[in-house]
Amino acid sequence: MCYVILMNDKTNKLSATLTDLHWMVGPWSGALGPQTVEEAWSAPSGGTMSTMVRLGDPDATQMIELMVIREQDNTLYLHLRQFDPTLQLRLAQDMTLAAITEDRVRFAGDSDATIQTLTYRSVGPSQMEVDVAFGEDAVVTAALQRV
Repeated sequence: MCYVILMNDKTNKLSATLTDLHWMVGPWSGALGPQTVEEAWSAPSGGTMSTMVRLGDPDATQMIELMVIREQDNTLYLHLRQFDPTLQLRLAQDMTLAAITEDRVRFAGDSDATIQTLTYRSVGPSQMEVDVAFGEDAVVTAALQRV
């Protein structure tokens, strides 16, 4: 796994813009174990891009998640809010850009965060994989197809 790390000279943060994530834009769906995950990333506008994620099976929605990626000071931040099906907040977490290449982006939470890292990886024009790491040995991967 090779990441291209571009540092911003002034802030020591990774340099990136929302344009770097052009390959994520659009609707996606796929399996996460026995459940289905759906998400639809908006095109960048006004310094942000966003998605709503729905996880469930044919009988019920298990989770709804809102995510916003915000461009600020020549880097990216991810803001995640996770809800149960009745829209009761389960998780609120903010993450910073940890690594980026032309086809991969990884965000990291604080050391005590529920989600340690969140990685989006393009696997061609119509496939994307999402890795959610809760710890070194607890990684869940969703294989998504462009819908």
